Amino acid sequence: MDFLFHYWWLLFPLGWFIAAGWGSFMRYKRHQAKIDLLKTYTAAGREPPAELIASLDKSEDDHNEWHDTEKGSSGHASSSNAFLVILFAGLAGVFAYTGYAGLLGDIREEMYFVAMIMGVLCLAFLVGGLFRGGRRRD
Repeated sequence: MDFLFHYWWLLFPLGWFIAAGWGSFMRYKRHQAKIDLLKTYTAAGREPPAELIASLDKSEDDHNEWHDTEKGSSGHASSSNAFLVILFAGLAGVFAYTGYAGLLGDIREEMYFVAMIMGVLCLAFLVGGLFRGGRRRD
């Protein structure tokens, strides 16, 4: 029980790994369903729609659910990480305050550690958004 009390924060990365795995599994199932639909058209001797064939060639990894796509002033799409920057900055602040105030007892070091991780993630999204903004996507 001591392990769970001191390392409860590991549930966050574990949850993100599970969510990423589920997303990958669902992409696989969508791709398989498209292939099965193509097999059905072929077995019936009909020509499959061009949109269906084009959707197989299109990479679904181009869409990143963590970013909002906006049109910049130059006319090309840029990603905004503002939500994630604010989210992780807020989480870092909450964990730092919890450690400072001792709200959860004698686990101040763990709270500071989690706050540092959240702060690094905040900075990573901030820098990623700043450097991605000027790059053209074709």
